[in-house]
Amino acid sequence: MVVPTYNSGSHIEPLVRSMLEQTLSPDEFEVLFVDDGSTDDTPARLAGLAAEHAHFRTTSIPNSGWPGKPRNIGVEQARGEYVQFVDHDDLMAPEALERLHAMAVRNGSDIVIGKVASNFTSRGVPYGLMSTTREKCTVRTASLIDSLTPHKMFRTAFLREHGIVHPEGPWILEDQLFLVRSYLKAEVVSVLGDYVCYTYWARDDAANAGTRAMDPRRYYANLREIMGTVADGTEPGPDRDRLLRRFYRGEMLGRLGVPARGAVIDPHFDADPFEAVRELADTFVTDGMHDSLAANQRVRSSLLRANKPAELTEYTRRQTDLTALTTVGKAHWDRDRLKVAFTARFAERQDGPGLLLARRGDRYVLAPALTDGVLDEPVDVTDELKSFRVDVLLRHTETAHLWPALATVRLTLEEETDADGTVLVRPVLNGSASLDPVRGAGGSPLAPGTWEVRIRVMGAGFDRTVPLGNAGGDAAALPAGEVLAGHRTGPVLAADAGADTGLALTVVPTTDSPRPRPPKVSVVVPTAGATPDALRGTLASLTAQSLAQQEFETVLVGDGEGEIRPAAGSDPRDAGVDAATGVYVLFMEPGDRLAPEALERMYAYGMANDTDVVVGKLAGKGRALPKELFVRDRPRASLAKDPLADSLTVNKLYDRAFLLRHGLRFSAEGGPLADQAFAAEAYLRAGHASVLGSYVCYHYGPKRDVPAPAPADFYAAVAGLMKTTDSLSEPGPARDRLHRRWLRVEVLDRISGKAFLDMAEEDRISLVRDIRTALAGKASKGAVAGLPPARRVAVGLIEDDRPEDVVRLARWDSSLACAPELTGFVRRENGVFRLSFTGTPRAADGPVGVVTDADGVHTLAPAGLPEAVLDRFAQEPLTGGAVPEKATAVLVLRERETGAEYRLATESEVRRTVEGGLTVAGTAELDPASAAGGDPLDDGAWDLYVRLTALGWTKTARLGRDRTVEVSEELTAAPHPADPARTITPYWTRPHRDLSLRVETPEPAPAPPKQGLLRRVAKALKGK
Repeated sequence: MVVPTYNSGSHIEPLVRSMLEQTLSPDEFEVLFVDDGSTDDTPARLAGLAAEHAHFRTTSIPNSGWPGKPRNIGVEQARGEYVQFVDHDDLMAPEALERLHAMAVRNGSDIVIGKVASNFTSRGVPYGLMSTTREKCTVRTASLIDSLTPHKMFRTAFLREHGIVHPEGPWILEDQLFLVRSYLKAEVVSVLGDYVCYTYWARDDAANAGTRAMDPRRYYANLREIMGTVADGTEPGPDRDRLLRRFYRGEMLGRLGVPARGAVIDPHFDADPFEAVRELADTFVTDGMHDSLAANQRVRSSLLRANKPAELTEYTRRQTDLTALTTVGKAHWDRDRLKVAFTARFAERQDGPGLLLARRGDRYVLAPALTDGVLDEPVDVTDELKSFRVDVLLRHTETAHLWPALATVRLTLEEETDADGTVLVRPVLNGSASLDPVRGAGGSPLAPGTWEVRIRVMGAGFDRTVPLGNAGGDAAALPAGEVLAGHRTGPVLAADAGADTGLALTVVPTTDSPRPRPPKVSVVVPTAGATPDALRGTLASLTAQSLAQQEFETVLVGDGEGEIRPAAGSDPRDAGVDAATGVYVLFMEPGDRLAPEALERMYAYGMANDTDVVVGKLAGKGRALPKELFVRDRPRASLAKDPLADSLTVNKLYDRAFLLRHGLRFSAEGGPLADQAFAAEAYLRAGHASVLGSYVCYHYGPKRDVPAPAPADFYAAVAGLMKTTDSLSEPGPARDRLHRRWLRVEVLDRISGKAFLDMAEEDRISLVRDIRTALAGKASKGAVAGLPPARRVAVGLIEDDRPEDVVRLARWDSSLACAPELTGFVRRENGVFRLSFTGTPRAADGPVGVVTDADGVHTLAPAGLPEAVLDRFAQEPLTGGAVPEKATAVLVLRERETGAEYRLATESEVRRTVEGGLTVAGTAELDPASAAGGDPLDDGAWDLYVRLTALGWTKTARLGRDRTVEVSEELTAAPHPADPARTITPYWTRPHRDLSLRVETPEPAPAPPKQGLLRRVAKALKGK
């Protein structure tokens, strides 16, 4: 711990107390005070501390006037593997050093950033960066540039090796220069976001460092060096622009013109900084950096670059009183959270109408009141309407700890017509905040005290933070408090709690018992038609759950004794929901099984992420599984951004109140796609779902025989699904993904496989025409445009009523496969396997050809298809993930018994072939101690596959039968890295000679038989 001091006096005592309260053992850290020539009793205080505490040291230097030199001296004298910089008037939380150091050791970090709190009015905290734990990142992959204070943990050798030091003497922004140098060199940066480690505390005498007036020329000369360091350490392009944009927005544009009323600028300048900022902008600001700014900053940038200081001052003056007005609506408790409805909008002043925009035709611009007389042209913000959003924050009134809360919003544009005919627009955000007393502090309960609820309203570059409810709220409409995690938590109007006007939560320790809780989960199992063995297997998996039996209930629906009897003509699962009492409902089919920890994990995941739908990872032999969806956990997945549409089965966890609130029921008529209709509507109404991809929750049993519907009825049902989706969603990505899923799975997959090709010719033709009759023109344009080129060609052929060409395309498409080759397989001393391989897309006539024109546009050139079909391919360019350079090959490990799959981290490289095709080379490591989603490989057989995604297809094939001569034919057993009593044996399967692993516990060798009496006598005589 390196602590610069200067005339600290008694202000150092809170820091000293926090050092003595650290949970890290005193023999594992030292506190090194470097005094910068204090003229008061600080040296004597430090000497007394060093005499009393063996892990405290002190050294003194002549006054340098700034903390840079004391910090450098501290690094020179530091004996620790890591060095943590601390200011003398701040403090660290008790577990800070222990947690930060553990994270550093775990990741081999160069820098560890701990979450900070601040009660400074002029020093905010980058809560976006610091509220999520990141084990490993860099300045290029995370918004580290938002945190440029030095109060972090650095690997001592890292600083010394790279010669990274603080500027010495009076050098404003010395922290930023030090951090920029460090970030650009750091290979591993870790962020501890779930625990407040460091607190900036404003002194009563307002004498904290960094509060003095400043000459702008000096300030911007130093900023020039900092920005020059960024430029020297990066290549021209988006990365450099992103890093420099941070300084342009904050230190440059943010300090020009008239500040917002109430804003505290630190340091403030003793002269106008316009010229100094403009000169700096001329050097570093590119057109790309300017164009990427939000509208409000873009106007400021335009006026700066055009050298119009008067206009810029006027533009900022018109925003001096800009604020945000928010109201609190209905509030209720749900899933241990206080759900609060609210509205939020900007206002030109405290009682202003908030007409921030104007509409001209179908375009939106900044309101004339902001730009008239300042700019010659209107400022178009149409593409920035999606930037209107809010962050809801909980701030402790005593400790200043700040935690973001979940919130959802919907933008409404309210219009008023001015006297001159101008259509003015008021952007209004209607939303709901979810305030979590149990997990709201980084996964831990909120500390006792008063927590202000603040809301940050943003849009088009405008940004204001105010108390939630500052424009009104009805205290009588607030619910009573709840007893949660040993505390009584209740909502109040903050004026009643001694805080600013608005909503607040009060958290008070209590010995009161919480109200009775319902079961966590109700498992609904329809029994009609189930065999006794199938039902017995399902119930056995429920009995084996790690969730306590009294915390969930099993609801059997059928005609058996003790079972819930469904109403005639209804789906039995609806009766199960009506009878259930759990927080969540899970639907199961007899014969399916839950993994032992499924209910416990899925319930905890749903509660942690405040979600209405929890999707657990699925496994099952012979089942079409949504593999891409489950490659990782997705806490807040949406139809618009995630492949949720690939999982439309109903074996999920649904919030029961959510189902009842929206009247979600299964179709009384049943039908071939009833489950898909239920799942799709649930996704659309929920807005987001939580996907637990790291643990296999649900295992399918044997398939049940279900009569196939007539094609015309089936595709009429598909058209009905699309119509229902259209009624529940706006045009856009969510609708497109659902439509595309039904096109891909229910239409195109059914006319491209072996079953289709084995049909009689007239049946194939009839099927294609049934599809055309039911679905022509029904799918959204975005859904079709998002299909791979071959699928787009197929859709066009269907709509053009060319079934014969559809069949020809299906024959070619069905011959496509991944051709993998194993090029390397070695086992390291630590038991980790390293594999290298290639994957090539091939069809019956050879590798898939790709044509690239002079403009770099790629199209497919399949062999063996009619000229008319080839012409269609030539009109369908490869885009997005289908372009050749985006091809990937991933190594997949599959458990043979259960079918559970685990994707291994794979580095891949695309290589173009001389024939015009491509191949993907991949390398991956398989660590038996963690390859099963972080868990060790269990006993049994494990098969290896290559999953190739290229040119719009994803194909999977077993790895091993084709291999290069470098791969040894001799494979040997070795101890399991996680359990030496077990062995892992790689072997070539028979008859295909693919690569697999066998994990087993060897049987102990039998003891040698005891010798008989005659044998022992003979052996003794022979010895004599």
